[in-house]
Amino acid sequence: MDYIRNYLITFAGNFTFSYYIFEEGTFAKPLMFATLMLLLIMTIDYMKSRNKYTLE
Repeated sequence: MDYIRNYLITFAGNFTFSYYIFEEGTFAKPLMFATLMLLLIMTIDYMKSRNKYTLE
């Protein structure tokens, strides 16, 4: 993928902010939240690129 750096920055940001939001002191919930958000963003980008090529 061309946007791996952007995905990693987004993952790190989501993990950091969710770590402070959940305030449990564990990494389980923030890691799960950041991973699910990463999958969601990657899926949205994939669907956008797929639809862009099918419309032409």
